[in-house]
Amino acid sequence: MYKAEIDWSHELHETVVKSLATSFGLDFLLFKDKDGGDVDTIHNVRKGIYATEKEKEKYDNRGKYDSHKYHSHRDYIATNKQGKIAHQQGELYDEYTGKTFNDFDKVNQDHVISGNEIHHDAGRNLADMRGEDLANAESNLCFTNENINKKKQDKSMQQFILKLKNEHIERQKKIAELKNKSHLTEQEQKELKKLENIDSANLAKMKEIDEKARANYNQKINREYYTSSKFLKNITKQAAISGFKMGIRQMLGLILAEVWFELKESIPAIYERNRQYFTINDFINDLMSTFNNIWHRIKKKFHTFFIAFNDSAIGGVLSSVSTTVINIFFTTQKQIVKMLREIWGNLVQAIKLIFFNPQSLPLGQLIKEVGKIVGAGIAVSCGVMVNSMLSHICLFPFGTEIAAFCSTLVTGIITLGVTYYLENGEICQKIWSFLDKFSDNSTKRLNFYREVNKKLDCYLLELYQLEFNIDTEQLELFSLRLSSVNNELERSFILKEEIDKRNIKLPYEMGNCDSIKSWLNSR
Repeated sequence: MYKAEIDWSHELHETVVKSLATSFGLDFLLFKDKDGGDVDTIHNVRKGIYATEKEKEKYDNRGKYDSHKYHSHRDYIATNKQGKIAHQQGELYDEYTGKTFNDFDKVNQDHVISGNEIHHDAGRNLADMRGEDLANAESNLCFTNENINKKKQDKSMQQFILKLKNEHIERQKKIAELKNKSHLTEQEQKELKKLENIDSANLAKMKEIDEKARANYNQKINREYYTSSKFLKNITKQAAISGFKMGIRQMLGLILAEVWFELKESIPAIYERNRQYFTINDFINDLMSTFNNIWHRIKKKFHTFFIAFNDSAIGGVLSSVSTTVINIFFTTQKQIVKMLREIWGNLVQAIKLIFFNPQSLPLGQLIKEVGKIVGAGIAVSCGVMVNSMLSHICLFPFGTEIAAFCSTLVTGIITLGVTYYLENGEICQKIWSFLDKFSDNSTKRLNFYREVNKKLDCYLLELYQLEFNIDTEQLELFSLRLSSVNNELERSFILKEEIDKRNIKLPYEMGNCDSIKSWLNSR
């Protein structure tokens, strides 16, 4: 299998420069990453993490909890009436204890999730839903005895259950003390009844009721918010902005990198030409020539820049959407947001290569190229982590710049390490060779002649460096004869004739495929 000859120092220089210009340069100017991403989610706002100042201000101005509004709601009143009728008929039972109420029991209607908690819920506020409607949903209303309801107050069920558990032993002691008395006052009888009512609470049942109520409550809020035009508008807007910024970042970064590569080549030459004899006209001409070369270099690669813009824009859109989706369930740290952006940028290139395969690469070579792209994404992610760690350490002047340089250096070294292993690793070579066997015959033949062409190019370069001992007229005549023929067969006859004439010894026999293959395998 043909192995590409790579100038590793040149590749490291290009990788570091491009990373400095894109991932660790313009990225910090164009993107202001923050915990939780750029779109508000219910999960994040409940943790106090807001993507927009507008939603934070709306929550801060929510107003005080008004108990009267929650307890005078039409659904609360209607359910209470139904409960009274059932109580009179002896059919009402305490949902927190499982016992049926008798005629003399004082019955209260309880909000499983308290009205106070619902009013101050940032998720409900984000979804623009009325707290009174949610609090008085059927799944959030339960009948229980007055003692349990007053004991619970506006605590969450989890807090209330924990409180009951902590007070259980002390409550049992008081109940035992009162029962051991031979005579109880009216006040003591009420106290005993109260303690027994509270102690009769079925904690497992209460937990089950709370879980069901919260599941229904959260389902309503999630459905309302995540299907709302507000959320869809925000996610679309941020995805478009992220895509545009990512495309601009990549395109400008590559342009700046090309500018630097040209300057790196031109500056030493300008210095050498002007250090002995300096004139302002010559110096200006040199600068103009350099700028002209830069312009031609950029024009020549404009198509490449445009493709980079498109690929990166798609990656930016997908990274923004995926970041928002993740934040529905978890809160992403800002370095994770950046890592997702970099990974998606490389994944888009890999997906394009897999589905379109513009160079018609055989399977093994295709997987190898995809591996290089994915490896580059992983390398940038490692660089992001290094940058995040160093930014907390390098707090001295120019610390940010040093952190960025170290990060890009790590990115470049890992990228080249992955590339070298994929190109030269013994195991990788076996894998690529095995996968290439699955290519069809036409692809194998095309790949074979590509390798032949590459090796012939290398051999011709070696020949070019030799002295042929022919004058320019003979060379021009030979060139004209080659260019005048219209097919490879005639061209091969002319080449064979010239080779025989010059007594050039080839390492293979012309026209013998087995000889050519043997020579290629020996290289």
